[in-house]
Amino acid sequence: MFGLYRTTLAVMVMVHHLFLGFLPLGTYPVFGFYIISGYLMTLIMHETYGYTSSGRFSFAINRILRLYPQYLAAALISIILILILGPEFVKKFHGSMFMPSSTKEALFNFLILFHPTIEGSMNPRLVPPTWALTIEIFFYILICIGISKNIYRIYTWIFVSIIYVFYSFIVGWPWQTRYFTIAAASLPFSIGSAIYFISKNTFFTQIYYSIKIQPIFLFLLMLLNVSFWSYIKRNYTGYWIETGFYLNLIICSLIVYSLSIGEKIFNINKYIDKIIGNYSYPIYILHWQCGLIVSFLMLQQSNFNKYRQEGLFIFILSVIFVLFFSFLFIRYIDEPIQHIRIKIKKQI
Repeated sequence: MFGLYRTTLAVMVMVHHLFLGFLPLGTYPVFGFYIISGYLMTLIMHETYGYTSSGRFSFAINRILRLYPQYLAAALISIILILILGPEFVKKFHGSMFMPSSTKEALFNFLILFHPTIEGSMNPRLVPPTWALTIEIFFYILICIGISKNIYRIYTWIFVSIIYVFYSFIVGWPWQTRYFTIAAASLPFSIGSAIYFISKNTFFTQIYYSIKIQPIFLFLLMLLNVSFWSYIKRNYTGYWIETGFYLNLIICSLIVYSLSIGEKIFNINKYIDKIIGNYSYPIYILHWQCGLIVSFLMLQQSNFNKYRQEGLFIFILSVIFVLFFSFLFIRYIDEPIQHIRIKIKKQI
């Protein structure tokens, strides 16, 4: 029952990029995604694919089929927009959206292989948010190899991840090193993997139910935490502001745990939740392109004030566009490929 939660996170990223621009609205959800991925990838490696050669191969093929077809279609839309609207117009809308000028840049965009250090250094990106997909792919590989094969490996993984975070604060590294880098993403991925094992332990389940924490409460707490620290971030500076970021990590971990043991945020059936969840990935990879299209059609310009009426108007229309394109992606790309992925699973 992760569908509603995943799509909520994707919408939060879209709100950050196209409307409100408050940093926590963009950064907090991404680490929420990482926790979900850590949990789900560990789950399917243990319960669907296994750690045999054929299991690992099937896992890798299905990850490719899950990520790349929709991504390549989104990248193609970006290329078409650049050709129609002109490179300068598109680049003003997002500084990373421009055509690769070398074979290396083209290959990196085709394979989603960026070097996540600081976001602005990973250019060009035909699909701007895909720097995070590079991180996802990296940890998919580690999980496939076996980094989360047992809880003891995960303990070590979490310990090393925490050491990195503390060290980055001690030496005074900027916040980007605790967000954009592969090393920074190690903590939420390792936590997500640990949740798989914790969810199987009845001791923790009994504690959870004795406290009577409802998923809807955690969900609303996540939104409240993002809202509060968005306000703080706009008015204050300093390392202490990152407190909200790590509180979000705890809250998102509790949400993933609650969902992993069968709880629901809202009382909707699995089928509806799955339909909602299908929109998460296309919303994530298409919202910049949709915002660009709407900006051109409505204003004939790529720069506009997000915080005024025109910004709200652009955002609302962008939501309509992104839902439409997401439906097309799901119907004509993801669903046909899903049949192939199911066949691969059955052959294990």
